[in-house]
Amino acid sequence: MICTVGEWVVKKGRRKEFERRWQELANALVLDYPDLTFRLLRDQGDPWRFVALTEGWRTTEQVAEVQSLPGYQDALTKLWRVVESGETSTLELAVEIS
Repeated sequence: MICTVGEWVVKKGRRKEFERRWQELANALVLDYPDLTFRLLRDQGDPWRFVALTEGWRTTEQVAEVQSLPGYQDALTKLWRVVESGETSTLELAVEIS
């Protein structure tokens, strides 16, 4: 299992704009990649901190392909305008217990 994670600290007063821009990006991607699941989580202790989780990637090559698309790059640039800091990672499942 491959997933991507983004941790974002949003600029004060820009939270709703960040949420809207993130949702626009996810909505555009899910049209072409319907197997992906997008979640945006807000930290209850710090309402300016968000964690974005995308699950359902087939391979790390697919992640790289999507992240290189001009539309993805444009949307990410818009996100960066409303955040103080951010970091993204591509993760693979190491252990699962259910």
